[in-house]
Amino acid sequence: MRRAFLVLLAIPLFWACAQGTSQAQTGATDACGLLSRAAIAKAAGLRVTRGKAGPPIAGSLSNCTWLGPKGVKIVVTVADAAHMQVTMQSQIQSGAAQISGIGTRAVGTAGNAETEGGYNLSILDAIGGVGVSILGKDGTAERAKALAKAIVARR
Repeated sequence: MRRAFLVLLAIPLFWACAQGTSQAQTGATDACGLLSRAAIAKAAGLRVTRGKAGPPIAGSLSNCTWLGPKGVKIVVTVADAAHMQVTMQSQIQSGAAQISGIGTRAVGTAGNAETEGGYNLSILDAIGGVGVSILGKDGTAERAKALAKAIVARR
């Protein structure tokens, strides 16, 4: 009888542990869950709308977009390490700058005329990869780096 009780007690405990691990892994891959509007305002000084998950992109696990004034668009994309390494290598070949102090490796590129300027960061960390873009005239390297640091600290 005591053995049956211990088995019945262990099943919910095992289930709770498994659920906790699953939720932690999901949180690390949910792009919209990586930044709140308040965190964006604090880190980058930008007021934005609620983040909206985007359609699947090949090579990414999830992506999210926040819209701000003056055409500002913040896009966060979560990818596995292998896909992010390929992206980063391509960016380096195109002249991306190495950025220190964010994740285990990061590179940054200025936006182009099509995005009305802005700045893009690609980051590798202990969990995988994250892309952070602030598109539009208010998308500076400093703001993108601040958001990236907030994301990496949360992951």
